[in-house]
Amino acid sequence: MRRRIVLLLLISVFAVLSACGNSTPAIIPSSTPSVTATPDLCSTSNLQSTVKPVNDLTRQFDDYAALASSTPQSQLVQVIPALQAIRRAAEDQGVPTCLKQLKIYQISYMDTMIQTMLAFESNANADVLKGGVAQAQQYHNLYTLELARLLGITIVAPTTTTPGAHPTLSAGATATTPVPSSPITVVNPGPNPINLHVSASLTSQTIGTLSVGASATAIAISSADDWVLIQIPGQAGKTAWVYATLIKPNAGVLSSLPVATPAP
Repeated sequence: MRRRIVLLLLISVFAVLSACGNSTPAIIPSSTPSVTATPDLCSTSNLQSTVKPVNDLTRQFDDYAALASSTPQSQLVQVIPALQAIRRAAEDQGVPTCLKQLKIYQISYMDTMIQTMLAFESNANADVLKGGVAQAQQYHNLYTLELARLLGITIVAPTTTTPGAHPTLSAGATATTPVPSSPITVVNPGPNPINLHVSASLTSQTIGTLSVGASATAIAISSADDWVLIQIPGQAGKTAWVYATLIKPNAGVLSSLPVATPAP
């Protein structure tokens, strides 16, 4: 009798264990991660914050460039490394497509200023220094103009501007003069190629020619209206000066171009 009871107990235990072994484990559904849309860095609402890191580096560079301009030649070695460090940070800084042109002007400005400081440190002649500073200022003006375009800021002329005068690339006071919204193009009517200069001077270095019949986008004009700054065809971000009397407006009016020198 006792054996029978023990046998029944064993059978019951095996039955319970068998049922447990065949049970299907519960499946806990995992929550689906939410998909976050990538913000558009070039949208109107985000553009100001997108451009801020770029402009912060430019402003830092401006501060050191101003310091360098008042530093004795023998002490420039203490300032130039800071300029070079900011330039490297700007080069390494990633930007969205909408800021590519702004960065081109920024790096061109920084490179030209550093090269000019190095030339000054090496006792370069006055003409080289003057041309370098002028070229650096031109790039800075173009940077400022592009920054204003991106942020939708109207470029304004100083209150002393006479009627019919060109707009300027520097922000000023109250009287506003909008920058032309349509591209202005010029053409070389011939009969000869036109020299491209690094600055608005016949004695400045030539960096190529504008072929007969070739067109280019005009960016700015000199204060005396005798030189026009153009974008070199086929070379994105590269600019040069051409003598105004040798070219012909193909679209637009040259008098509406901004002046590529700071306001007095």
